[in-house]
Amino acid sequence: MEKTNLLRRWSAQLYKEHEDICWSHNIKISVPVIEVVDTKTFWGIWYPEFGSGRIKISSKLIEDHSWDVVINVLKHEMAHQIVTELFNSGDGHGEHFKTACRMLGLSNEFSRSRGDLPRTIEDAKQDALNSEAGRIAGKVKKLLSLAQSKNEHESSLAMQKAKEFINKYNLERTDINNTSKFRYKIINHRKKRIENYQRNTCSILQNYFFVRVVYSYLYDARADETYRTIEIMGTTENVVMAEYVYFFLLNQLSFLWNDHRSKTSSPNRKKRSYWLGVLSGFREKLEIIEKKSAYRSNNPNKTIGAVICAKDKILSDFKKMRFPKLKKSNSRAPSIYEGTYNAGIDDGRKLNLHRGISSKDGFKGELLENK
Repeated sequence: MEKTNLLRRWSAQLYKEHEDICWSHNIKISVPVIEVVDTKTFWGIWYPEFGSGRIKISSKLIEDHSWDVVINVLKHEMAHQIVTELFNSGDGHGEHFKTACRMLGLSNEFSRSRGDLPRTIEDAKQDALNSEAGRIAGKVKKLLSLAQSKNEHESSLAMQKAKEFINKYNLERTDINNTSKFRYKIINHRKKRIENYQRNTCSILQNYFFVRVVYSYLYDARADETYRTIEIMGTTENVVMAEYVYFFLLNQLSFLWNDHRSKTSSPNRKKRSYWLGVLSGFREKLEIIEKKSAYRSNNPNKTIGAVICAKDKILSDFKKMRFPKLKKSNSRAPSIYEGTYNAGIDDGRKLNLHRGISSKDGFKGELLENK
């Protein structure tokens, strides 16, 4: 697609984002002129003096960064628009601007005055890596390394100890002093739908790994397409852990299916049934580990992860900031091949979460990598 046409499509998408942000956050401001301009001198800028105002967004920003970053820069300029139109102020980045950023649910790293955006994002990452999250992840990494043992008992015990450590940490975090920093991670498979096995994986994350998950949408500027996304929210350490578990499980689904198929010659149409079985078996294993743990839920109908997330007001507020008008998502129950599903359950019960040796082992977590 030629550049001029692409710039026009990006501008059209930014108009949609502006409208959606206003609707989501109940903000009534005018529709400005929105332009995508070929410049490296700024990422975004608000001009109040052109009738209803004008927002310019750099094409370089769109080309070099994810659309999530583009939305946050757009929100930054919309915050300036709010200051102009709702507060009738020329306040730069003062108190009115900070209030406007809160109204838009804009994160701190994008609420600052203009600067080097790549450095801003990298500084935010390093801040997360150097915090308490680094210590927690280091401990989990050590325990999961032991879970690589070929001895079934030793491997299972190491996974249990890692889960107990995570449970204990989150109980102390919420009971003693909940001052943790919260973040989100967007997983984008560049697909138009969220599959049932992905939803089941996310259900495991929500119930056992102290995060909230929302299914959303994100525009892809290069493809000029909008895809379904999975957004994980929680403390830095919990989000990193949940992301690791998500990709670990997806990788293991493929690995285990290939192994199962080589032994049984099962047709590919039964793959999803097997995957759902593996996830069900792994969930059973986590449930057994939780019942054995000294750090478990007192509610027999809820896991400790679900209980902690329910009582964590800051996490609830963070989720509401991200998605103030969230609608419940439903999916159809899949049809399954019972025999293949049961075979997956058996294999899932034997699966131990362990630290990946390489990307082929499912590693995606920022804080669990080998260095």
